[in-house]
Amino acid sequence: MKQAKIILMRHGECEGGSIFRGQTDVQLTETGMAQMQQAFAELQFPISHVFSSPLQRCQQFSQPLTQRLTLPLMTIPALQEIDFGVWDGQSFDAIYQQNPAKFDAYWDNPWSAESTPDKAESVIDFAARVETGLMSVVDELWRSCQQQHSCLLSIDEQQGQNVPQTAQAVDCPHALVITHGGVMRCLMGYVLKVGQSSGLFANLAIPYAAIMVLDVYWPDDVDKVDGFQATAMNNNTAKVSFTLHWP
Repeated sequence: MKQAKIILMRHGECEGGSIFRGQTDVQLTETGMAQMQQAFAELQFPISHVFSSPLQRCQQFSQPLTQRLTLPLMTIPALQEIDFGVWDGQSFDAIYQQNPAKFDAYWDNPWSAESTPDKAESVIDFAARVETGLMSVVDELWRSCQQQHSCLLSIDEQQGQNVPQTAQAVDCPHALVITHGGVMRCLMGYVLKVGQSSGLFANLAIPYAAIMVLDVYWPDDVDKVDGFQATAMNNNTAKVSFTLHWP
């Protein structure tokens, strides 16, 4: 059975305060950048691939990281945060003052079409998009496995801290994915098969720069790149499984 590892990291603290940040393209604060640097420094995994949301709160960290690691940066639009529509970029307090009933309804059940903000992406569509993004990462790692790309854990001194670096040859690819809290919640739900759970959004804390790890497994009978596309999972033409590690 072939294996890979996907290490998901949420972005750090952002400018703007307590808002429906969504696809509003705010920057990291200095604290947010430091949070991500610290989280990465504590990783004990080799890194062979780096993927990122296109939003700048992820790109601000992923771009200099890939330059330092001399790795390509693969930007995945499907792994950006949900679009909150007319709420996007507005403060929680402002939205609650405008429409407390709608705010509470969305908080209680974000999956409901009735509670979805105007012009917003539905959570159902968001979850489907995120799953597509995950599978594009899985496809890339599968190709890497087949091409026998690899990596090693190399410890380098960077600003007084030990950080994982890349090297030349190992069997199992390890991908770092810089993304968002909403994306990580959707992926938790997908891997754990919990369905349309409001608790993943209302009751689960995902701190800034939080790390979530997915182990990826392919069956032994999948032995050709051309014969495997993870995005074909919905019609059962391919099989891939995951184990989630949290926190």
